[in-house]
Amino acid sequence: MGLSEERLRRDERSRAGGGSREAEQGVDLDALTAELRERVKRKREAGVYGPEVAKALEAPLPGGAPLPTDDGGDPLVALAAAVESEVAYDPRSRKPFIGPALTFARRALIGILRWYLHEIVHRQDRINEAALRALRVLSERESADIVGRVEALEEAKRREAIHQGAVHMDYELFAERFGGLESQVREQAERFVRRFAGCKRVLDIGSGRGTFLTLCKERGIGAYGVDLEERLVRRASDAGLEAYRLDAEEHLRSLPDGALDGIFAVHFAEHVLPGHLFEILRECKRTLRSGAYCIMATPNPSTLTVGADSFWLDPTHRKPLPPEALRFYLQISGFEPVEIETYNPSETRLSEDGLSGAALANVRLLNQTLFGDRDYAVIGRKP
Repeated sequence: MGLSEERLRRDERSRAGGGSREAEQGVDLDALTAELRERVKRKREAGVYGPEVAKALEAPLPGGAPLPTDDGGDPLVALAAAVESEVAYDPRSRKPFIGPALTFARRALIGILRWYLHEIVHRQDRINEAALRALRVLSERESADIVGRVEALEEAKRREAIHQGAVHMDYELFAERFGGLESQVREQAERFVRRFAGCKRVLDIGSGRGTFLTLCKERGIGAYGVDLEERLVRRASDAGLEAYRLDAEEHLRSLPDGALDGIFAVHFAEHVLPGHLFEILRECKRTLRSGAYCIMATPNPSTLTVGADSFWLDPTHRKPLPPEALRFYLQISGFEPVEIETYNPSETRLSEDGLSGAALANVRLLNQTLFGDRDYAVIGRKP
């Protein structure tokens, strides 16, 4: 029995038996290559391959050396030798009559091409050398230089966030001056507390001075708040309220599904960009139980004295949110139904006394547009 037949039968037994130890250890490429060479050699000696096949295998490449067919050498070395070998081309034509003209034309064309290709290769060599020198310079630079540049970029980004967010501003004083009297804020929050009657775990996002938490505590509603302003959180905690200095989105992501009985957020949505708000609303829906309320109140930019003036008193406000836009945000986040409720009417209004007809209609339109309700809330429920 020959080498190849014995190997084939052994392979068949290996496949039938689930694989031999050699198969488990991987293919022996050297042994397989040696066997293939042996089989080709035996078939050539036996005359299976005709003389034309042997001639094709031994023929030189156009303009190069013969192929290394049976020498068993390293193919990479053979390839390098073939690439570096001189290109030889015989331009002579042996056709009668026109042979000399063809030979002359070929030699002229080869000369032109050789000059043209030489310039291209020379240019590419210069480019390669310049690129190599640049890579060497970059590789030899100290890592401290790169680390320093990264640290400088990070510091610039940190300072930009500080400047945009006005983190050094006294928000407790800001809330006292521009957030309204405590009695007014309490009165405004009371309209929403009834929605959470009987709830055991309501989250107040941006709890601030703790007005909503106080109302919930008085009515036996289990509520807690999160806020980023440390002094306001401490003030709420000192008043016996449950408040934590936490990022709202990070806190929501830490909660399991259906962990909350309700979510309340006053003057929070305008502090984040729409894409970020979408993520927060999705987390709100996930963490709420079925049928629970999500209420978000924000300044009403439909009242121009708000959208063009008072809204921008707070430097951390990102952009105004028209009522229909925020309602749409809740709807596409999965809340249904979603209603809009405006409140906090403007104190300044144009007088309508003694007017009638078109004049009265025009003044009422101006009052609605310029001096309408200063705040609104979108009230959504998780289906």
